[in-house]
Amino acid sequence: LEKDWTAVTIIEDLPYSNRIGQGIHHFHNYSNSYYGKVTLRTALGNSLNIPALHTINYVTPEKYLFILQNLGFKSLTQAADYYDEGLALGNGEVTLFELAQAYSTFANRGIFSPLKITFYRDAPSDKKRIYSDEVSSLIGNILSDPWARNLEFSRGSVLNLPTQTAVKTGTSNDYRDAW
Repeated sequence: LEKDWTAVTIIEDLPYSNRIGQGIHHFHNYSNSYYGKVTLRTALGNSLNIPALHTINYVTPEKYLFILQNLGFKSLTQAADYYDEGLALGNGEVTLFELAQAYSTFANRGIFSPLKITFYRDAPSDKKRIYSDEVSSLIGNILSDPWARNLEFSRGSVLNLPTQTAVKTGTSNDYRDAW
C-alpha cells in the first residue's frame, strides 16, 4: 500500500510454483482453493497465500524483511535470501509477543512503539513511524471487514465477532501452529 497499491488493486490467485532449493514447490491457499483475480482487500481479508507471494515479490523480500525488523521481529536473524518469498507465508519463525507488538503499530496509526512489560505508566519508548496514517487505517479497515474475508471464512466463522474487530490468521510451515 505504501508503494501505490490500493484496496482495489487486482492480484492473481491462481496455481503458483517456484524453485525452492533443488526442487519445485507448489504453493496453495489454506483451503486449496483458487479464486482467480481478487482485490488486495479480498486477498488480505482471506489470508490468501498466492496473492501474498505476488505481493512480497512486488515489494521484494529484502524490503519486507527490513520492515519486519523495524517492527521488532528480533527472531528474524537470517538474510532475506534465506527466507525468500516464503517470508510472506510464515517460514520465518517469530514469537507471539513479536506478532502482538507488530500489529499494535496499526492500532497506533502506523507508529511502532516497542511493547514493554513495566509497572511505570510513563516508561520511555523508542517510537518510529513505519506506515502512514492512511495505510494503517486502511489495513485496520480491511482486517475488521467480515465481508472482505467471506471467501475463506464464511459469515458463520469464529472470526465474525459481535463487535468490529480486526483479525488476521496465520499458519507456520508444516502447520505446526496457527495464531
